[in-house]
Amino acid sequence: MNRMTALQLMSGAKAATLLSAAALLLATACSVPEDSRPRTVDYSRLPDVLAAPTESPEPTPLITQEVLIYLIDENNLLSPVVRNVASPARPIAVLEALFSAPNEAESEQALSTALPADVEVVAVDVNQSIDLVTVALESEVFEERLEGENRQLAVAQLVFTATENTNSTRFSLLLNDNPVPLPTDSGESDLPVTRNDFYSVDPEYQPELTPEPTPTATLEPTPPPETPTPPPEPPTPTPSAPPTAPATGCYTQLRDHEP
Repeated sequence: MNRMTALQLMSGAKAATLLSAAALLLATACSVPEDSRPRTVDYSRLPDVLAAPTESPEPTPLITQEVLIYLIDENNLLSPVVRNVASPARPIAVLEALFSAPNEAESEQALSTALPADVEVVAVDVNQSIDLVTVALESEVFEERLEGENRQLAVAQLVFTATENTNSTRFSLLLNDNPVPLPTDSGESDLPVTRNDFYSVDPEYQPELTPEPTPTATLEPTPPPETPTPPPEPPTPTPSAPPTAPATGCYTQLRDHEP
């Protein structure tokens, strides 16, 4: 090996050693030490890009829509009131609003509800082809808490609210997946019902007035036409007496025969 070759080898070895040392130093400087247990981070010492924002973003305003539900007034008649639900108003959201207790303003108007609060609205199915809305509820106490007049009022609230917000005419109810016979003014019905089955609690119901019979005048029999009175007959002429002889002659004659 000549001298030039030896110098080249020494220079290469030295360069390799220097590169290895530099790499080791760089790796040591960039390593992140691991803690043996979690510790609180001081956010004030973090760079701005890592620090959490101090102001919370403004919440997106909820867009609502007015819907009609039916409560009960002090005369036990249905009363429509306005409630706000998230827009667009889904039928199930409207029914959930119906099961909410009357608010302060509604209570001040003596409005109440016959529906129990612990009821889950499972589904609201609208079948436009047969003009029917079916409400499915889940509850263990729905029927137990509703008796007599309260039961009919509660069902009427459901019927009027559901048909109002689905543009349907007929209504049916499923309770715990089972069809429920519905109380109406005419008794229990196993068929779908309409608002006309609850006219006794409908504030807009106007009974048809039966027209009073017009009194028939009693016609008195028409008397037969009177026979015209014939004109009076002309007086019968009295026949004239024959002329009488002069009285003087007779008297003289009688005197002549006297003794």
